[in-house]
Amino acid sequence: MAARKRSKTPPKRATRSLLAGLSSARLARPELEPHHIDILGLGLVALGILLGGVAYFHWDGGTLGNGAVTAMRFVLGALGYVVPAALVVAGALVLARDVRPPARPLRTGVICLTASITLALAAGTLGIGPGMLHGAAFWRAASFEDRGGVVGQGELWVTSQLISTLGADILAVFLFVAGLILVTGATLAGVLRATGARVAGTTRVIRRSTEGMATSVTRRAATEAARASATQNYAGDPGGVLLPPEPDTSELVVRATHVEAPPITDDVPAAADPDEPDPSGPEPEAESGVEDRERGEPNPGDLTPQGRYRGSITDDPSFVWRVPRARFLVRSTGDAARPDTAGQEQVAATLLETLGHFGIEAKAIGRVTGPHITRYELRLAPGTKVSKVAQLKDDLAYALAATEIRILAPIPGKQAVGVEVPNARRRIVHLGDVFQDPPADWSPLTVWLGKDIAGRAIGADLAKMPHLLVAGTTGSGKSACVNAMLCSVLLRATPHEVRVVLVDPKQVELNHYEGVPHLLTPVITSPRMAANALQNLVKEMEQRYGTMSLARTRNLPELNRARERRGEPPLPYILCVIDELADLMMVAPADVEDSIIRLAQKARAVGIHLVLATQSPRVDVITGMIKANVPSRIAFAVSSQTDSRVILDHNGAESLLGQGDMLFSPVGSSKLQRIQGAYIDEEQIAELTEAWRRQGQPEFHDELLEEVESAGGDSSSGEDSDFNPDEDPLLDEAIALVAQMGTASTSMLQRRLRLGYTRAGRLIDMLERRGIISGYEGSKPRQVLITEADVPRILAHLAEAEGAGGAAPVRVPDDTGEQP
Repeated sequence: MAARKRSKTPPKRATRSLLAGLSSARLARPELEPHHIDILGLGLVALGILLGGVAYFHWDGGTLGNGAVTAMRFVLGALGYVVPAALVVAGALVLARDVRPPARPLRTGVICLTASITLALAAGTLGIGPGMLHGAAFWRAASFEDRGGVVGQGELWVTSQLISTLGADILAVFLFVAGLILVTGATLAGVLRATGARVAGTTRVIRRSTEGMATSVTRRAATEAARASATQNYAGDPGGVLLPPEPDTSELVVRATHVEAPPITDDVPAAADPDEPDPSGPEPEAESGVEDRERGEPNPGDLTPQGRYRGSITDDPSFVWRVPRARFLVRSTGDAARPDTAGQEQVAATLLETLGHFGIEAKAIGRVTGPHITRYELRLAPGTKVSKVAQLKDDLAYALAATEIRILAPIPGKQAVGVEVPNARRRIVHLGDVFQDPPADWSPLTVWLGKDIAGRAIGADLAKMPHLLVAGTTGSGKSACVNAMLCSVLLRATPHEVRVVLVDPKQVELNHYEGVPHLLTPVITSPRMAANALQNLVKEMEQRYGTMSLARTRNLPELNRARERRGEPPLPYILCVIDELADLMMVAPADVEDSIIRLAQKARAVGIHLVLATQSPRVDVITGMIKANVPSRIAFAVSSQTDSRVILDHNGAESLLGQGDMLFSPVGSSKLQRIQGAYIDEEQIAELTEAWRRQGQPEFHDELLEEVESAGGDSSSGEDSDFNPDEDPLLDEAIALVAQMGTASTSMLQRRLRLGYTRAGRLIDMLERRGIISGYEGSKPRQVLITEADVPRILAHLAEAEGAGGAAPVRVPDDTGEQP
């Protein structure tokens, strides 16, 4: 008995193992080879073309083709006409396997749509098809082809018996909606939200357009009324022109905190003219549109889709900006998205063999493959010095026939030595491959740098760095890194959150961003203007610290929360990007270094951050004080260990491969991260910047470019030291010009009189003090309070006052020559 039982046991076990093997084989089906998939896709496309020709164009498909079309019409009815097109689409999806949708929801959705349409054609739901058959004609085969075929008639018969014909109609609609949801992957809630947002956006555009038209009419009426009032006062009042009171320029002292003026990035700038276009100035022939806007007459080309002036909305806290979506970013697909792993076993064997030739016993314990290099991790035999491996760098490169290798002896945090070897085929990392939603606690200054050696996306928060130094030789990827950082900010932050100052002495690296509404100034190409901008950023830093002291806050987020509680708009972060630091250090080394050091030491708390880039990593450019206050560094390929130590205080950058290969040293970490930098081409940059330009033009703050006078009153611009800011030889021409044009702005004086920014701004201030034009009124244009007929009399009186030695604001006499 026992022997008989033992003889029965093996067949049961064999049966169970056979079933398990069949089940695992069924679950783990081998994938088709790529050329098999291509053949399958082409076959589907060819079959669809054949059936489509027979069904649509009445080709002669032979016995098989004609029979297949007849069978489709009999089974699916009128829906059979869709089958050839569906086969072509399915074949195209198989060929483009990188964009194939998930199979299971798509398959279920197609079944639901097929059942819905055939049932609707058979039942005549919502007027679809010829209508429902009754009686003996219900199963007449000749009528199937015009309706839902035998499938639709069968569905209709079953549903009409169970839930009546009304239930069949409802079921057809339900199956159609369910099929659409499964095929498209959309949700009803998402569709309703998108529809509501689109309706709300359209309503908002119409309302703002109406408000803009009403505001322009009111502004024009107010201008005419003010001009008429000024003329009437001049003619009837024996005291002469009724002048506005002299603006109060006294400094405000509150709680022993010296505050000279409101911050330049607040909602009411102190010295900026918000109605001015780009200070670089268009040609005089192209100024009619600008003058129309300054007169209060809207030019359709100067309006955004929301109906607002393009040049007057950047500082408006009520304007709603729309951050462009990242759908236009290029992403790697197919083989380009996967690292190259070919020949890695042979490389590892060669490494171990070469080390053995030099008497070093090692064992490969792992490898990490990235987009451009592979790191082979080796464990040395006990008693072997790690330094011996580091000394064999050139010998290992020779044995591997590699251009450059890098040895980590040891890998930080691991009991292993790392040998980084370039891959045979290098992969480009696009910004679209790494751009993603950052952690919730990161600021709007989030940037994405690229992929590390393990293929992970690496990002950083510039607000926490808080400043960044980028250095490398020409062609190493430095400018591409700066572009990736700027585009990361533009894809996340609005002009209300981040404002940007760009310095580009080479004039070709950052010109793509000209006209972006985030800019505080035009792209600065003059080293002298850049030095002025840095000094004025120091002043802005001190003003923000005064504001924070009054609000009893410690950093910019706390200050903005306090301002929001008081109903005030928040202050934006300010990002200053200098693309070539060496050019600035050659022109004004003392001023530039002093400003950078002061900003790097104190500006973090007030939200001002620096990105310093240079292709000359020398000690006279990257000085010790700059390095001490800029803790985060990025090094690209350099020519020597000395340059690497200037940037990182470590060796290693001399072993990089170029073309975006970088070493990143974040603040607070002694570990260097090797990253393949993200790349974004000019077409993507142009699309991104154009998306911002369509919403509005930048509102420049020209006072950032003005020269800061020293404590002794000397100026480095070459002007006379006894220069009087309330006198100018062109004042008479400016008075006549504004009276003739009927409008006044710094940009107009700059174009008409061929002046610089500073001198034109001084003339505007002089005209205001003398009562020729109105004071600053936010986004409204200044009003001219005199007419052309008043000009000779005003100029005569000003000449008399100047001859008497007075340059203060004066009252212009009337025809009788009496003083008020």
